Amino acid sequence: MNSDSILFDGRDDWGQVQVIEQGSQRLLCFGPSDEQSRIITKQPWVLQHEYTRAMLLGLLFVQPKRALVLGVGGGCLISALVHAVKGIKITGVELRPLVTEMARTHFRMPQSKRIDIVHQEAGAFLAAGEHKKVDLLFADLYGADAVDDVQLQPRFIDDAAALLKEQGMLVLNCWEEHRYHDGLKTALAAHFPHCHSCPTADGNLVILAGRTSQTLSLAQLREKAQQLAPKLGYPLADSLGRLEPWD
Repeated sequence: MNSDSILFDGRDDWGQVQVIEQGSQRLLCFGPSDEQSRIITKQPWVLQHEYTRAMLLGLLFVQPKRALVLGVGGGCLISALVHAVKGIKITGVELRPLVTEMARTHFRMPQSKRIDIVHQEAGAFLAAGEHKKVDLLFADLYGADAVDDVQLQPRFIDDAAALLKEQGMLVLNCWEEHRYHDGLKTALAAHFPHCHSCPTADGNLVILAGRTSQTLSLAQLREKAQQLAPKLGYPLADSLGRLEPWD
């Protein structure tokens, strides 16, 4: 598009990192046809992608004091969580230091004593098992072409479950095709009695897996979604309407 402005175009050991401005919005890209993150520059906490909005359905089931975000990207999830949940402590795990630099300099990711960023491969971070247990664990591990296969593996799910508190929830961003991934479904069933999925119009499949069974009615979930909407800057009701048991 003629209105696009390239603010940054660089490379690291894993490939291209590009920041593009489109009017009032800003994009983080890892390749020519890739879009990892998008923000409105004046409101970076308001999530723009449908799948990231769906990932925050986890806030309907868990009141988090501590969260772990695997795959920081432009820091959009971190910004949204900080804005929506007062006093939350967040650890973000990002493989690429250059990506974190862009999140801070171009995407207004918050910097606070309550936010810790670790540069490490996410699977190795989980396997070490050294982090304090968290209430919410978000996994959004993507390269320029596809989801990182590590987050579909039984070891990854086992290690994620081990870092969750008793009432905790794992939130995975996958593709619709992973609905039929038997290995993933089996691994989740070993730890999570409560599994729901939320498909998006773009072909993503957000999976929400709870350590304990959930008893909230749809009416209660709708009420909580309505209460959260002003803090998030968008209605959760759209994603809630797509939520379904994953069996």
